[in-house]
Amino acid sequence: MANAVPLTPRISSVKRFYFLEYFYVLLKSIEKYADREQIFESFKVLKQKHRLGESKYRIRFDIEDASEELSEHQISRFRYTFDEVIDEAREYDLITEQQGTLHLTPRGAELLGLYEGGDVRRFNVFLFECMEKEYQEPFRYLVKLLYESSTKKPGLLIFPTYSPRQLGFRREEITRSADIMNYASVLVDRLERDIDEHLGMQRNLDEHNRELLARLQSSPSRLLPTAPSEQFDPRAYNKIIKRFRDHWIGYFLNKIYGYEQSLSSFERWTYRGKQIGIVYATDFYPSFEGRIVYPTSVVLGSAQSRDFRRLYEYRDGMGLFVHQPDWESISDEFVKELVNGYFTLRRSNRNYFVNLSSLRELVCYSLKISEYLFEEFLERAYRLNLSRKLPIGISLEVDKLPEETTAMYLKREPVLVDGRYRNIIAIDVAKRS
Repeated sequence: MANAVPLTPRISSVKRFYFLEYFYVLLKSIEKYADREQIFESFKVLKQKHRLGESKYRIRFDIEDASEELSEHQISRFRYTFDEVIDEAREYDLITEQQGTLHLTPRGAELLGLYEGGDVRRFNVFLFECMEKEYQEPFRYLVKLLYESSTKKPGLLIFPTYSPRQLGFRREEITRSADIMNYASVLVDRLERDIDEHLGMQRNLDEHNRELLARLQSSPSRLLPTAPSEQFDPRAYNKIIKRFRDHWIGYFLNKIYGYEQSLSSFERWTYRGKQIGIVYATDFYPSFEGRIVYPTSVVLGSAQSRDFRRLYEYRDGMGLFVHQPDWESISDEFVKELVNGYFTLRRSNRNYFVNLSSLRELVCYSLKISEYLFEEFLERAYRLNLSRKLPIGISLEVDKLPEETTAMYLKREPVLVDGRYRNIIAIDVAKRS
């Protein structure tokens, strides 16, 4: 059907939650109960048990008791998410409602069976197919957007976010309007250089900077005094810096990359795509302050490489192919990139052990593979290491490095290897006898 009329993706219609695992939590609850309130109580328990946070990051460590009493605000947020998941599950014909009771459809029972059978990848692909059909090919649109947004590094989207501290400004020295303006000037210069270096574009951001400062100085918020020497309310500091962050992320997304919908919708689609394995997104790429997004899939008529597997076929004969090499074809390259990334990180922190999550970011970007493939390949390499069949030595530990003990670190997805979540890694390149 080469003449099929292109669809207009319903990007903004997707519900406001990130984790695909929410569908399992709902379906499992409906399998046990029919009454909506009983389902909600089960949903709350399973949501906490599976560590599904309010944001797009999952905190996997036991930092809170899943049985602790919830506040009214938390219950309200839970109920909102609960209703959103129900609405989307109904759109996919996973559940049905009859006289106030909820029930699984055959499709819902099939999807639940995939998850409980341990096939989480197929569970995610099932939902991907539902989303691509219901919302008129949003992932095709997203992958196409990624490849068309940059000619220098095709597929790479960058969203630099530099705090004053990261640009050399001390918090206690930022008290006047002039200090914020100075930060804004240095920030603009850094952003222009990032656009040139990573995207191969030249942009003058002075006008957009003036617009932002004018909004900060105008009513009704008037967060920033108009007189440069006047001090601003120190309680407004975080709000001011957040305005800078939101403004420039929005500029990159809308003005450079041409995404015409909201940032929140973009984040939902990219994080869902990351779970499926067709898009990669991270806020923690080493040596870059901000977020990067890139595809691990491509839309083509056919794939010339066996490393790409067709995930979906469109009405016009095109297909979405995900980069999914097997271990035999990529083992040597994977080990090479593992070693290269390890020494890159060692040069920056001078420690024998390095952060495993940071190493994952480097290897995934270099090989354009998903997080779950990284875990699978590292597991294989580690087992070969244990049986002394690898030309390098790999040591994995659960402990975090001293500089990584802040709450922010818990937002990073840990790496599951050999049945345990690991945080740090050391590699010995001495040839095994």
